[in-house]
Amino acid sequence: MNSTVKISRSKKEQAVVYFLYEDKLKELSLLEKKEQDAVKTVLKTKDFEGKNGQISLLYVGEKRLFIVGLGKRKECNIRHWKQAVGSVLMQAQKKKITQISMLISKIVSSYVDTDLFAQTGTVSAYNALYAFDDFKEKEAKVVAVKSIEWIVADKRISNLFIKGVKKGKYIAEGVLFTRMLGNTPPTEMTPTLLADHAKDLEKNKNISVQILNKKQIEAKKMGCLLAVSRGSVLEPKFIIVEYKGKDSKHPTVLVGKGITYDSGGLSLKPDPYMRDMKFDMLGAATVLGIIKAAAKMGLKKHIIGLIPACENMPSGDAYRPDDILTAMNGKTVLIENTDAEGRLILADALVYAQTLQPKEVIDFATLTGACMVALGNERSGLFTPEDDLADKLDAASKNIGEMLWRLPVGEEYTTAMKSEIADIKNLGGVGNPRFGGASTAAAFLQFFTQNEKGNAYPWAHIDLSSCYYGESGKAHIRGGANGFGVETMIQYFS
Repeated sequence: MNSTVKISRSKKEQAVVYFLYEDKLKELSLLEKKEQDAVKTVLKTKDFEGKNGQISLLYVGEKRLFIVGLGKRKECNIRHWKQAVGSVLMQAQKKKITQISMLISKIVSSYVDTDLFAQTGTVSAYNALYAFDDFKEKEAKVVAVKSIEWIVADKRISNLFIKGVKKGKYIAEGVLFTRMLGNTPPTEMTPTLLADHAKDLEKNKNISVQILNKKQIEAKKMGCLLAVSRGSVLEPKFIIVEYKGKDSKHPTVLVGKGITYDSGGLSLKPDPYMRDMKFDMLGAATVLGIIKAAAKMGLKKHIIGLIPACENMPSGDAYRPDDILTAMNGKTVLIENTDAEGRLILADALVYAQTLQPKEVIDFATLTGACMVALGNERSGLFTPEDDLADKLDAASKNIGEMLWRLPVGEEYTTAMKSEIADIKNLGGVGNPRFGGASTAAAFLQFFTQNEKGNAYPWAHIDLSSCYYGESGKAHIRGGANGFGVETMIQYFS
């Protein structure tokens, strides 16, 4: 799709999109006379009142005009803006419209930083128009939108808008890369294919990739990753992706859970909970999407991604409840349940991160159903003992319309994970085995952020409750992987 910024409208446009605030309905300056008359007629009937999320389709001659409500100006935020853009474009796409003009009046573009406004609108546009329909018949595929033109009323901000759209395109490449990886069926998205996609990132400037095979993983003594992978016929991979911008100082290390399919292992999941388990590698996909976007944008950062990748399957050689595993740092883990496997492979990666002298380590994982129970699928859980790191990540997510919610780590959760026969166990609860599952999982990970002297690097864990939607999706985005986290981290690094 081509996305450009202009100050005058094209004769080729098939549809026009115009945004209105509920309390500023008279702002119709970018519309032609016939279009203004059509909007005024609808406003008189009160079929359209500019409320947040409201969309009306009008016909002006052969052209279609979508008017989109943003609610009251003071209450509108980036999240509302992104949802409005996505919703109207999905409606236009369903009508097989391929050329669209998005009209941005002065009053709409003035409520927030123009650069960020254009950036997030562009990402939302690409996100809305993306469809994973590779396996559908040609006639059933979504019609591709060929071009979107952003028509900016104020010439003074056109350069800022152009800059924002350019950044948005780069970020969208990372987001859609994450979505593609997550949506791909697990028969194809094996640890090897995930590693191949990571290797392809070397085509981008300043990225280098190293893939450790099973023998090399054994040499690193990553006992937890090796144990989880044992039940599958597919060999594990440990993926190291380094992006080195002009800043060559201590890296920010991003760790992503790469379980390409999770059956639960011998602690087999019941049928309803085994569906969507292809998404259990979205932590890994998020890390790869972040690094791709960072490279496209040329960020002056030093970022290293670590991805332990394998399947969790049942077989005669699968690891068992009651097994005691030895992680890369020599710490032992009692297995209570083989379906608590993500934290095991992350443990080895977090230990490996210590060798990189990191500035900070942030891990991404579809780690617990408990976090989704607590927060639903619109927010993801944030766990960290570092207040400053928590504040910066939270601010970054809010600035671009994603949502994190800080959940606790602390002594009671750490105590719940202690074992009488090993250094730690892989499942525990506070007051009840099922209580506090998201925080006890975070406590398990935190155990592996410390070196032999008990010193820990700055660390945050993001439990990806909101990284995919059900099959029906939302009004502004189709179902499946949604790329959550890429925009937040690019904002964090910017």
